[in-house]
Formats: sequence, C-alpha cells, structure tokens
Amino acid sequence: MHSLALRADGMVAVWGGDNSFSQTNVPGGLSNVMAISTRWDYNLALRADGTLAVWGDNSVGQTNAPVALNNVVVCRI
Repeated sequence: MHSLALRADGMVAVWGGDNSFSQTNVPGGLSNVMAISTRWDYNLALRADGTLAVWGDNSVGQTNAPVALNNVVVCRI
C-alpha cells in the first residue's frame, strides 16, 4: 500500500499508497537508520545505536516497541 526506502545518509523516505494509519508520515528527527522493514499499515526502522522507531497502525500493539528494547541487530536468514 506504500513504499519505503532507506537513503545512503541514514534517512528514510516513504511515498504513495494509503495513509489511513499515518504509515507514510516518517517520525520527525528519525536519522542514522541502518535497516528498515514495512508492512501495509506500519513500518520499523533500526537505528545505528540499536534502537527501533516504529510508526503506523497500532490497533493490536504492533508499534508499541518496549521502552527498554535496545541492542537490536539485523538478522539475515
């Protein structure tokens, strides 16, 4: 429903699709991103410091990342 891209400078770009859950509104101040993931209604961004930014639909708690969650790494399968 929307597109998400990670720029070389660590910024996130989002465009197109439906924005009924604010999933195309990148959080202000989001920078130093090293990995991204998206669903049709929410997005996740992993910052270089190991913390997450999550935004979009939260109807079942999917954007409620635990406050103490840190040291997150990218897992490649």
